[in-house]
Amino acid sequence: MDQEKCSASLARSPFQIQSQPFNTEVPYTERTIKRLFAGSHNECAMPRCKSPIIIGETVVGDVCHIGARNKKGPRYNPDLTLKERNDFPNLLVLCKTCHKIVDSNEKTYTVELLGEIKTLHESKGIREWTGELKAQANLLLKHVNPKPRVSAVSGNKGVSVAVGRDNHAPITVNHFASEKATKPKFPANSIGADANFCGYIEYLVDLANTYWKSIPAMSPGRLGKKIKTKFRLGKRTRNHLGVQRFPELVDFLIHDLLAPSPAGKRHIRQGTKLCRTFEEWRDGKM
Repeated sequence: MDQEKCSASLARSPFQIQSQPFNTEVPYTERTIKRLFAGSHNECAMPRCKSPIIIGETVVGDVCHIGARNKKGPRYNPDLTLKERNDFPNLLVLCKTCHKIVDSNEKTYTVELLGEIKTLHESKGIREWTGELKAQANLLLKHVNPKPRVSAVSGNKGVSVAVGRDNHAPITVNHFASEKATKPKFPANSIGADANFCGYIEYLVDLANTYWKSIPAMSPGRLGKKIKTKFRLGKRTRNHLGVQRFPELVDFLIHDLLAPSPAGKRHIRQGTKLCRTFEEWRDGKM
């Protein structure tokens, strides 16, 4: 039964309908997302970062707010309406790594600076509107405007129907199937929640284990303990550290673990690199 016939049927029945909105937030408009993506050339807006926003049929980047959408977010401007916060002038696209860097360094990445980054990024102009671009833009639109999940409990973004006069208990009609919520392994703003940050740290740790392999006393467990002690991790892992401590962790791994190792000292004597930089590792460069 389609929606129109269903509504007509309910209107003729003795059912009492109590309707509640499915989503009280203002969604991104199709025009906004298509304009934003077409001007992005499918690249992160940060200068010198060429990370894609969409790979194949997978969205790997983010639509980000210059002025935060929520009150507790970075660069929040109470003078903007929710519609204005989700409108084109307040949005730019970033890879997940740059997104975390920007939102973790609010004093550096101000509204003014991000506005300049957005203008520079979009100065290349709008891409030709091809079938591929349209499909990618629709994919991004679907990603940022997902269908709301409706609770099976009456009164939580559903339609309650009280049947007849004897049954006063409301019945919730679910328009979309509920999805089981899964708790993330690491906090949202942690190194472990970012594939690029986490991957680079694991690369450095694996390299340290290789560099110390000839010294039995410096086993992987011993190196791991050094990291835990330095950053006072306790029962947590290095991936639980906030993204703002990523540079500090990288510096420790390079200067305190790689450089003093036998292989590290040899690299220093020969004037060769200890390891790849984060940018080189992310771009797959040797």
